[in-house]
Amino acid sequence: MREICGIIMLVIGAALAVLAWNDSARIGPAAAALERSDQAEAYRLIYAYVTGYNTTVAQTDDTPCIAATGDNICGRRNVVACPRSMPLGTVVEIHGRPYLCEDRTARKFDGRFDISCDKDMNCPVKVAGWTTIKVYED
Repeated sequence: MREICGIIMLVIGAALAVLAWNDSARIGPAAAALERSDQAEAYRLIYAYVTGYNTTVAQTDDTPCIAATGDNICGRRNVVACPRSMPLGTVVEIHGRPYLCEDRTARKFDGRFDISCDKDMNCPVKVAGWTTIKVYED
C-alpha cells in the first residue's frame, strides 16, 4: 500500500512540475521582466497621461488579443501600450503596479500610456488621468 501511495505521489508531483513549466513558458518573458522590476533600482520618472482600453474589436483592431509583440494579452492585467519611443519589453510602474510594455498606442495618442483592462469595462475610467510613471532601465 505504501509503495502505491509513493508512486501516486511521484506521478502527481511530476504532473504538477510539467504544468508549472508549461505556465512559465507561456508567460516566461513577461513574468521575468515584471519580476525584475521588483529588484530594479535604476528608473526614471516621467509625468504622462494614462488611459485604459479593453481588449475588444471596438477599441483596438480585428485582433484585440494580439499585442504589438505578437503575444496574446487577453486575460492579462499586466500589459500597457506605451509610446513609440519606448522599447517593447520595458517595465513601467503606474499607480504602484508593474506593467510590461507589450503594445503600442495609436499614432494619434503617442505619448500616452494605455493600460490593458482586458474585459473590465470599469477599469478605463478608474485608471485615466495624469500621473507620475516609473520607467525601469535595464
